[in-house]
Amino acid sequence: MSRSKKRPSVFSIESRFLPLASLLAGALTVLSFAPHNQVWLLYLLITFIFYIWLKSSPKKAFFHGWLFGLGMQGTGIGWIYFSLHYHGGSPVLFAVLLVILLAACLAVFTALMGFLVNRFCAAGKPARLILLYPMSWALFEWLQGIALTGFAWQQLGYTQIDLPLSGFAPLVGNHGVSLLVAMTSGSLVLLLTNSRWRKKAVLLLLGIWLTGFLLKQINWTDASGDEIKVALIQGNIPQSLKWKQESRTPSMQRYRQLSIEQRDVDLIIWPETAIPGFQHRLNDYIADLSRDMKKNNTDLLAGIFISDLETGRYYNSLINVHGGDYRKRHLVPLGEYIPLRFLIDFFSHWVKIPMSDIDSGADNQPLLHAAGQPLGVSICFEDAFARDVHRDLPEATLLVNVSNDAWFDGSFEPFQHHAIARMRALESGRFMLRATNTGISSIIGPKGEEIAVSSQFEIQVLKASVQPMTGSTPYIFWGDLVLVLSCSAVLAGFFLRGRRNR
Repeated sequence: MSRSKKRPSVFSIESRFLPLASLLAGALTVLSFAPHNQVWLLYLLITFIFYIWLKSSPKKAFFHGWLFGLGMQGTGIGWIYFSLHYHGGSPVLFAVLLVILLAACLAVFTALMGFLVNRFCAAGKPARLILLYPMSWALFEWLQGIALTGFAWQQLGYTQIDLPLSGFAPLVGNHGVSLLVAMTSGSLVLLLTNSRWRKKAVLLLLGIWLTGFLLKQINWTDASGDEIKVALIQGNIPQSLKWKQESRTPSMQRYRQLSIEQRDVDLIIWPETAIPGFQHRLNDYIADLSRDMKKNNTDLLAGIFISDLETGRYYNSLINVHGGDYRKRHLVPLGEYIPLRFLIDFFSHWVKIPMSDIDSGADNQPLLHAAGQPLGVSICFEDAFARDVHRDLPEATLLVNVSNDAWFDGSFEPFQHHAIARMRALESGRFMLRATNTGISSIIGPKGEEIAVSSQFEIQVLKASVQPMTGSTPYIFWGDLVLVLSCSAVLAGFFLRGRRNR
């Protein structure tokens, strides 16, 4: 009598349920990010995909990596649906398909992480788990923020802001922290599957995490001058009303009145496009604001559109009502510009986003000054790109971000965006002043700590005294260059080793 074949378990590499498990594991990573913050789960999920890659052929590694990335991006950026459907007027099906398509494209980066290591790098289990997979992850995460202007979301380092690994951020930035998260997961795989490497894996984990804890105690930048008093105005104007003609005057009156009441501050900041119109059409209103602020020797920064009357182009901008402006440089694909011009008619047919298809400001703009300080300004999702925020450093003594997360209603995007802003403050050793329309507005310290945080969907004024800072963290000095070159060199070394062996 022939013996029946033993069926593979659900978690076996041969299991037909494994693709579903890879997709589900990626989808669950969203619970590790804000606002859920179940960070422990992230280590286990990355451990899972590393184990799958370890047991897979290059093609299967690509397939499972793509499914994992699809789940990770699909749940992580699902908030885009809110802006497309509820505020862009897109049909439900089109909005859903567009989110899935974007997630599928972003998932290719995750797929390539495992495929290229398995295909081209000759290395044993320990080297792949501790070096190659983590370095490949960090490198492709960086590439995701570069390709086609970049989409820098769902990056592992943003989960670590309150944990010891964030101590590495002023040294190697968010991508470097992502590398260490991946190394932690790789070490966990060794602990579970390789008895000879367990002691070494434990020592590696202890070394990484203890070093991170010690680095968190270092102050990388220095105080400069006196503290300044700031007030962030959160007007809480619903996105559905923001651009309606009948809502503009009440909206501007609300922001003006809230600002006049702040008599004891040096700097007031309004959110992105808090003034819903063009600067040249509202000169009288801005002049009145300037007179109001001069009575208390206060500077006021306000989001508004600036139009170039000669070219007809217009810019998403932040102005000081006493003079000076910053024009947004890094635009949101599909929201503020159409990547391929021939798609304009097609996209506009399905999605109606007001004030879209705008122009980007110059890269070499002079720093905007307020309250006697040079400011590093970013608008909206510019603060998701370290290279955009840090181009004004070390000259800027404070960071300012203005945003309008009302586009995403009650989704978790505002919480994710807040976590990203905290990472930028930590990387640079600067206070971050973040004013938003409906929340989350926040004042963040130079170690990424929360000084003051607003509630969502409420009219609020956040006030605090903040300290201008000078100097550079190591990461400001060398940026991502050291990380990218190091990871590339190691991966190239193992690639050449593989060629020699073959």
